Amino acid sequence: MSHDGSRPSGPEFRSTLAGTLVALGALLLLIGWFRHETAGHSGLSPVAGRWLGGLVLLLCAVVAGARHRAAPGSVTRRWVVTGLALVAAVAATAFHAVDVLRRYGDGYPGLVAPLGVIGGAAVTAGLLLGVTRPAEGRWRRWNLRRLTAVAGGSALLAAGCVAVTLTSDGWAVRSATADAVEVLPVPGAVTRVGWTTPMPGPVREVRRAGAGAVVLLEDGVLGVDGRSGAVRWSYRRLGAEAAWMVAAPGGGTVVLGMRPPKGSNGGRTMLILDAMTGAVRFSGGYPAGLANPSQRGITDDVLVGRALWDSNGDYPAISLRDGRTAWTWHRPEGCRADSLNDVGALPHRVVIAVTCGAQARFVVLDSATGRQVGEHVVAITTKRNLPAQVITAPDQPLALLHATYAVRPDQVYQLLDVDGDRILPMPFRLERLIGYGLATGGTTTRPPALRDARTGEVRYPETIGSCAFSGLLLADMVLCLRRDDGWILTLFDTGRATLRLTSLATAQTAELPVELGPRDDHSADHPLELVAGNGAVIVYSGIAGRDGGGNVLVGLR
Repeated sequence: MSHDGSRPSGPEFRSTLAGTLVALGALLLLIGWFRHETAGHSGLSPVAGRWLGGLVLLLCAVVAGARHRAAPGSVTRRWVVTGLALVAAVAATAFHAVDVLRRYGDGYPGLVAPLGVIGGAAVTAGLLLGVTRPAEGRWRRWNLRRLTAVAGGSALLAAGCVAVTLTSDGWAVRSATADAVEVLPVPGAVTRVGWTTPMPGPVREVRRAGAGAVVLLEDGVLGVDGRSGAVRWSYRRLGAEAAWMVAAPGGGTVVLGMRPPKGSNGGRTMLILDAMTGAVRFSGGYPAGLANPSQRGITDDVLVGRALWDSNGDYPAISLRDGRTAWTWHRPEGCRADSLNDVGALPHRVVIAVTCGAQARFVVLDSATGRQVGEHVVAITTKRNLPAQVITAPDQPLALLHATYAVRPDQVYQLLDVDGDRILPMPFRLERLIGYGLATGGTTTRPPALRDARTGEVRYPETIGSCAFSGLLLADMVLCLRRDDGWILTLFDTGRATLRLTSLATAQTAELPVELGPRDDHSADHPLELVAGNGAVIVYSGIAGRDGGGNVLVGLR
């Protein structure tokens, strides 16, 4: 019985559906050739997936050619190549299914593997549907209806893949924002554990910002309330790696650097977030020259960066409002710098240290505009190469200008009043500014006394200075860890630690136990950290909790 194409018969419909499934499925298996994704920690080789998809496409083309032949022996060849194509399609489907499961264990399945599963399944279904050759001539008589069906389906698939590709990296983002609230000051003293908040993963870093503090996790950042310890907002990208975090001195902004999700095709991303609400002000690629950002380079206006180990580059300042380059300071020709300690940032000033021949130059810039507001030059010897450095106070408009090879010994360290742009007398040599107008200096063979940064007068004895040096200084109290014999083993096994609290007014000492949970003993870096947050002093361990648990913040009030 003949068919005129005006109304599809059962075999025609089946052949059209089979061909469409095979064609579209093969296209999906080829996504990996156009979108390159890494294997991450657990994924299978993307190269193997690409070649497996290419093999399926080749065998499907051979099947299509064999089904149009009527020569002797063509039936046998048709069944053989169809069987080989089925085996390859099933293998491709299984390969991508395993890849999806392994990548999902890393937190982000990517795009190529899920589409590969769909494509492999479609090719398999199409081959099975058309395994029996339809009535003679069906595949050779491509009428307008069939051509339209296949072309339309392919166009829709292509459009869908483009949309999916453009948005897939955003699927892994989990974020929430919060309303602005009143900000409590940093406590002057603490006496008790006010709250304990579980964290959804190991805590890498905590900084004062927003309504309490911001917390850097392995895959993003959280904003925590200093009053209650509640998580107020979050920005996490599943499977990604949060590379670094810096917070503005005033606590209003946090800047986050993210490496792409494992297996993703995306590049590194910089995010600027409102530290109070978690709202994203900017999200985009790393600006040029921001390869090595640090807390030393952020003001309340900009983040100053420069390429790692670059002795000749410029200093771009990235606006904290919109992520654009607000200004760039160009280093004078022939000058060089220490790429780790050449920038000192205060709330609205930036001090840059460069070495220019026989001079160490300290340039003071307005951080909002990049306008130079001051410069201080120190004569140095040229026999050695250690560059000049800047040391800023955490909460005062003060900076130590360090020129190691100054010709005059009294200019090796100079104290700069940044707001007034003047060098202050320094009766006693200071080498570190630690906050609240205090500093330390002199010999390092014994615990330092705490001195008034402006007068050099001893304010607190060595016992308090030693605790402040290794712990945390508040306005009325100093906190540090009691380091008894075996304290680190006790922390690993039980998660317990004891803090020593010393009143600055009376020098009386009290002890406060904290519970952090057993720790993973594979590392001893940052076993216990103290951070002065808004409304609370926050205690945490930089060592991951044992068996994936015990990752907490403890707030002292």
